[in-house]
Parts: sequence; structure tokens; C-alpha cells
Amino acid sequence: MTINYSSGNGEYKNWIVEEENFNIDNQSKFESLFSLGNGYMGLRASFEESYIGEKRGFFISGIFDKFTDEVTELPNLPDWINTDIYIDNEKLNLKGGKLYDYSRKLNLKDGILSREFIWESSHKKILKFHFERFLSLADYHLGLIKINIESVNFSGDIEIKSGFDGRITNTGTQHLTEGVKRVIDNNLIYEPKTQQSNINLGFALKQRLYKNNKKLKSIKLKITEKRLLKERYKFNIDNNDEVEMYKILAAYSSRDKDMKNNEKIEKKVLDTLNNIDKDNYKAIKQKHIDKWHDLWNDMDIKISGNDFDQLAIRFAQYHLIQMTPDHDARISIPAKGLSGEGYKGHVFWDTDSFITPFYIYTFPEIAKKLLKYRYLTLDGAKKKAKENGYKGAMFAWESADTGEETTPKYGAVDLLTGEEIRILSGDIQHHITADIQYAINQYYEVTDDLNFMKAYGFETFIQATRFWASRVEYNIDEDRYEISNIMGPDEYKEHVDNNSYTNYLVYWQFDKALEYLDFLKNSSEKYFKELKKRVNLKEKEIEDWQKKKEKLYLLKPDKNLVIEQFEGYKDLKEINLDKYKKSETKEVFNDMGWEEIKNTKVIKQADLVMLLYLLEDMFDKEVIKKNYNYYEALTTHDSSLSQSIHAAVASRVNESKKAYGHFKKAAKVDLGKDMKSSNEGLHAASFGGLWQSIVFGFGGVRIKGKELYIKPKLPEKWNLISFNIIIRKNKLNINITKEKIIIKVLEFKSDLVINIDNKKITIKEKSEIIRKY
Repeated sequence: MTINYSSGNGEYKNWIVEEENFNIDNQSKFESLFSLGNGYMGLRASFEESYIGEKRGFFISGIFDKFTDEVTELPNLPDWINTDIYIDNEKLNLKGGKLYDYSRKLNLKDGILSREFIWESSHKKILKFHFERFLSLADYHLGLIKINIESVNFSGDIEIKSGFDGRITNTGTQHLTEGVKRVIDNNLIYEPKTQQSNINLGFALKQRLYKNNKKLKSIKLKITEKRLLKERYKFNIDNNDEVEMYKILAAYSSRDKDMKNNEKIEKKVLDTLNNIDKDNYKAIKQKHIDKWHDLWNDMDIKISGNDFDQLAIRFAQYHLIQMTPDHDARISIPAKGLSGEGYKGHVFWDTDSFITPFYIYTFPEIAKKLLKYRYLTLDGAKKKAKENGYKGAMFAWESADTGEETTPKYGAVDLLTGEEIRILSGDIQHHITADIQYAINQYYEVTDDLNFMKAYGFETFIQATRFWASRVEYNIDEDRYEISNIMGPDEYKEHVDNNSYTNYLVYWQFDKALEYLDFLKNSSEKYFKELKKRVNLKEKEIEDWQKKKEKLYLLKPDKNLVIEQFEGYKDLKEINLDKYKKSETKEVFNDMGWEEIKNTKVIKQADLVMLLYLLEDMFDKEVIKKNYNYYEALTTHDSSLSQSIHAAVASRVNESKKAYGHFKKAAKVDLGKDMKSSNEGLHAASFGGLWQSIVFGFGGVRIKGKELYIKPKLPEKWNLISFNIIIRKNKLNINITKEKIIIKVLEFKSDLVINIDNKKITIKEKSEIIRKY
């Protein structure tokens, strides 16, 4: 184990994640953990020098490409990080020579990745290196690197090769054309385009060297090969000399919203680089840091009691910000963010159910854009519904730029049969359509943003409800509507009937859609008529929704208060999961084949427990507790989405010790000891889930009707949690100790009723409220 999770002191205590020792076997893990992003660009934390086994990655949000018989994916773009450094013709390589004082740090507060070490070559030449990089949060199109080389005992030649390498692929697939390579104003220009989607890309790289703070006079040559454009610098240094290299990238695409019609990308990237030198580097860096500090002032969750827990939630929020394209509603958050090629850059229910709530309560304007993305992809959802014989909008399990289904048909191999495992999520995991509507409603409840609903939300909700009305099937013998051949959140169970999570969410959606329509009919008659006309909604169809809601089959608690996850679940084989639950790997697959797993009660992730989390008001507290305990014992938590939801539910039913245990495991999805856990990228949903487990679980926050309800359950190891939330434009700071709640109204916009442990208070102005509980 080589990670220090409590690094930093003073101002930066619990803000630093540090790799204390160099171990090349762990490079893929740290490439993801230390990845950088600004919502527009994402950059894996590969070293400047190259190593075998690295997974270099540079991505731009919203850029997709595909080849025949393959699904669309986020292309891996030209590498501009790689910098080969030679000391008297010996290439810098930390696997060779001797290494002293190695440290690589991710500063969460400032958004800066740095690395430093002293390296002694095989010829006893000693130099000190410091690397620093960031993707500007103040200017989405800028990426910057600074390299310091200081001689300790060395006099001689140094050679540096650096520039663009367009030979990067997506696990072998080359998505970019050769492109145009040029040198203009002493800047490297590279302009490829995507092979199929025909998106033009423009990159400009300014590279400047200084020795002892003066512009370095060096031999400089251009290196150009197929898909390669680099510069080669050669110069001499003496003992105690210090060399600084600045690499400044400008990146644009023809898909960018800020690209004007017919504007040349070449001009855009060059204009961005104009007048940037080493002095500008400091100014750009400070603007970037200031932007991060402003965000932390709004979103920082303070935990008193455990340093790792404090760092874990900051790590989660830091990466959520990095991976969110808040500049463009046509783009959403991929399951791996912009930290790797995993899941091909596709958007899942992870965004709507796990990440969007963080933004709804913290940065509602960003949440609005994430939900608008679903509206903008309605045509793709309608296309999928039509292709599958349904009406309305059937949202894709995996979505990219169009909203059309992008889920691969096959995945891993069954080790017992040797056959590829069919991925059925895109075919039968339909609950995402209800999940999206739940997120839209949650946004509306928290923000009271009727304008958003009229522009986007109500139409999306109607089209999605229309899908469910065509999806449910009438059982004439039982006189009820059912949903057969489905898959719930638990992906270990395929082709099941009446999955409780799905059926209850569909019931909720019918009910909410009817409530919306009734509200509009009575409050906005003109808009209501226009909406009905726009979506061709007839009264007969509304009556059909009412009938199907009333007759939709919902599995009820049995004599032990347990609700079946789906029809027939109780008849499956039960196995003891103790050894698997203690393991950090999916060891269950080593003992059982896919078919065998499907026929046991083993559960991958929160399914029925997720239902109890979302729709808790539909169930008695004792029913929630019984089902949490029953299903948790059968869940392997093989999905990164699972532990955080169990933490929140356990907290709500007063299982405090179990809740905190789930939280700790959720916090270690990426930060844990498993050095292979994050090779393909970070687990974006787990970050959002961690936030929910704190605010909705331990903090006890939720909206009930028009009231803000707070019923906290602090873990034993915590003395305080403090966080900000925004409810209907009222900005609140909430401090919770084991005895009391202090609510500071930082910004007041409208009256708000707060229910603290069933005692109501109405906020009418900026104020501070202290209540014991």
C-alpha cells in the first residue's frame, strides 16, 4: 500500500491524496485516481516519461465516434503530456538508477497534480525534478504543465522531446484521421478529425524553456512522423542550474458551443495561446485555484471525527466537479467521468440517480443542464421505443450524444463455458426510464422551477409515462397489469417478472404524471392545452394511465414483512455469502458460473433496498428495516453503486454501526487497497452515492411535500458534519452535532418550512436557528 490519505497540514490538512512510493505495477490505479478534468477536457495521470503498461488518456466531453459493428465511444485523443528527458543520453526512467524522496500529490483544494523526486542516474548524475499540471477550471480550453529540473551534481547535456502523439488508440481502435500538422508562430498545431462522426479537432501547444529564469538558448529541431509532431530541445546545464519548461495546450472541436459558424479551429487555438508565457502561467494558475476555492466555499462538507472520511468526501466532490460538463447541456456525465475508457464514455442511470442529487441540492443550475440532456435526447428515446414496439420515450441504458441505445451486446467470458456473456441491460433493464423521471421530479421539488418543467420536464415525463403504459401487460386471469421479462438494478437476475423496484417506480410515475396533469389543468390551463396538443395527449389516454396505475401489480410484504425482489425470488437457492462479502474482489465468479449465479439468491447490488430508499414513504419503517436486513445478507455489493445506498437506508432504520460500515466501504471503492479497482477509470456514481449517504443518510435531509425534513443520525465516530444546501433558492448552512442542529440562512429568497425531528420552523429571513434533537 503506497497511498497517504491524511497528507497535508495546516490549511491543506485532509485536502491531499499522496502516492508516497513509486511502484510501476500500480500506475493504472493512480492514472485514474489522480486524473484531471474541467468538464470539457479529461486527462489521465500518466507520467511525463513513458512506461510499459500505461493507459494514457486524453478526452473531450461530447466527442463520440464509432466503427461498423461496434458501439460509439469517447475517442482517446492525441497525447500532449509525454515528455522524454535524457541526461547525457540516458533516458529518465524511475525503474532504473536510484530514486529518493519520491512524492506525487493531488491537491483537492487547488485542483493541482504535482510530482517531485531526486533521481540518480546509473552514472551517478543527480538531479531534482518537480512536475506540476492542471486543466484550467477558469478557461475550459486550456491545459498546463510546468517541469522543473535542478542540477544537484550534474554538468552536461540534457535533451527533451515533447509534443503531440496522435498514435494513441482506444484499446487498438484509431478514431482519428492523420490530420494536419503545422508549426505557426513557434507553436505546434495538430488538426485531426474523427473517422466516422467527422468532428474537427484543433490542438495548439506552446512549449517554452527557461534556464535560471532566462529564456533558454538551445538547439531545437522539429520531429514529424505519421500522427506525430514533436520538438527536440538540447542544451547544457551546470551544477545548481535550474531549468523550467512550460507546456500550454489549447483545445477546441467543431462541436463546441463557443465555435462560431465557419470559424477556423486553427485561428481559435492560436488566439487562445497568444501572449501566454511563463508570467501568464502564474496568473492562469491563480484564476484556476480561485475558481476551485469558490466552489469549495459552496460545497465543502466538513466532518469532525475521522480524517479519512473527511478526505474521502472531498475526493468524491472534487472528481464530480472535474467530470461534469456544466458548459453544455448536450453532454452529460459518463459512468467513468473523463478518467478512462471504461464504459466507452457512455451515460447510465448512474448520473440521474446517484450524481444529479448532489447538483440539485448544491448547484441547481448544473442539475438543470444534466436533466435537460435527457430532454435533448428524447428523439433517441422515442426511436428506441418504436424499434421495440412501444410508444413514447424508452430511454437508452447506455446513452451518448444522440440518446440512441449504445449498450454493447456482449461483454466478459464465462470461465466455465468459455462463451461470451450476453449483455442484456440495453434490452431489458428498462427502469432507467423511471429513474430519469424520479430525478426530474426531485429537481422540481427542491427548486420549485416551474419554468424548467414547462420547457422540458412535463413533456419528458409524459413521453416516458406513455412508454410505460405501452410496456405493462394485462393479465386477464388476475385482472391486473404486470411487467414481465425485465431486469431490475440487480444485474445478476435476468428475464424476471414483476421486479418490485421497477413496478413500484412505474406506479409512482403513473401517479406523479396524473398529479402533474391535474395541477396544470387547474393552474395553467393555456399551457396545459398547448402541451396536450404538442404531445398529442388525449383524455382517453389519461384515463388509461389511471386504470393501469390502479391495477398495476405490486408485490406486498409477506408474513415476515419481506417483499420479494421479483416473482419467484423466494424459490431460488440460498447460499452463504460470508467469504465473498469479506473479499474486495468478485470472488463469487471463481466458484460459480453465470447460469449458476442467476439461479441463486445472490444479489449484485441494492435493488429492493434501493426502492425502499427512493420511495420510503410508501412503506412502514419496520418493513424497511426487515427488508434491509434480509437483502443485505444476500448482497455481494459487487457494484460500486451499492454500499452508499445501504448506508443511507441503514442510517434511516437506526442501524448506525452497519450504516457507517457501508459508508467506509463506499469511500474505498476507488481509495481502497485494491490496486486494480480503478484501472479503467473512476466510479462516478459512487462519488454521488457517498454524498447522498452523508446528506440524506447521516444528515437525515429530504424533501417531503413543501417541507425540508431533517432527522440526523450521526455515526459514533463523528462529532460534527457541516454542509450547504440550496432549497428553492434559499441557501442554508447546516451544522449537525450529536445533540443539536444549527441552521444558518446564508441567502433568503422565500418562506421555507423546516421540520426537525417532527418539530416545524418557518424561515422568513436571513437568520440562525439552533434546535436540540
